[in-house]
Amino acid sequence: MLVSGLRTPGPRQHWHRRQVARHRVLIVTLALLLLGIGTLHSPHDALASSSYVNTDVLNLRDGAGTWAEVIDRMYQDEHVTVLDGPTDDGWYYVDYQGEEGWAYGGYMIVNGDQGWGDWSGVGGYSATAWVGTDRLNVRADASMDAGVLDRLSMGDEISVVGDPVNGFTPIDDNGQRGYVWSDFISWEKVSSGPEHWIDVNRSSQTVTLMAGDEAVDSFWASMGYDHSSDGFYSTAIGTYYVFSKFQPLSWTDWGKVYIEDWVGFDPDRDNGFHSYSMDADGNVLSNGDGQTGGCVAMAPWAAEELYNFASYGMRVEVHW
Repeated sequence: MLVSGLRTPGPRQHWHRRQVARHRVLIVTLALLLLGIGTLHSPHDALASSSYVNTDVLNLRDGAGTWAEVIDRMYQDEHVTVLDGPTDDGWYYVDYQGEEGWAYGGYMIVNGDQGWGDWSGVGGYSATAWVGTDRLNVRADASMDAGVLDRLSMGDEISVVGDPVNGFTPIDDNGQRGYVWSDFISWEKVSSGPEHWIDVNRSSQTVTLMAGDEAVDSFWASMGYDHSSDGFYSTAIGTYYVFSKFQPLSWTDWGKVYIEDWVGFDPDRDNGFHSYSMDADGNVLSNGDGQTGGCVAMAPWAAEELYNFASYGMRVEVHW
């Protein structure tokens, strides 16, 4: 029958409306579930956007410790998703580009903050080593370009607090993190003994190899034609440290000659010790012992002796 111009719904219409209502409930329920799932994942998404590697190279491991196998390497500023952690000693379980593993928080920024405030004894790891060269720079980061925080001497005991990064080993340097070149530390105790260093006397044009206060050997050398104390082409007065070595006969673009036994000490002027100027066969040129553009040139036998005596980080004193 008709009521106010509307047809009274029959049984089939009631069934149809119930089905529509059920579908609506299901749709709303699914929407809420999806929203709930999104809510569950959103913390990880937020962490992923603000959690990243804060060192040149960081190992991703299959366990929470330096004893664990390295399964991948992560690089500066790469993002990670933090899934769990930290452990009591600072390790986080992370997702790195779909691969899950453990990374030490001391080398991460997590949600905008340093991942692990107490970096000493990284992952519970600490070991004693000794300086195996005359002078060893402690740098602020694992790079030759990083600032020098300290200089250590032969035989100094150091506390290693983590895995090498880019050839540098992290150490505890009087309560702060520093990095030293890995090749110049020893895992066996090293006797300090007298310091080995090189004395360069501009007045007498002599180079003397020193062990403490004792001269090991001394020889004449040709030096810069600029006789000022600090000119670019002078053998400039000052304290330096050996930073490079290369022994084979090699061509030099600046001198247009060959030299042997290069030992660099003044990076600002590209000055170093080396043999007299030579030809391609290693023969000293007729004017090969003349004045230089600031380097210290010696007879081939003397240059070889100095090369064998010198070590990276060794002190060089140039004076009048």
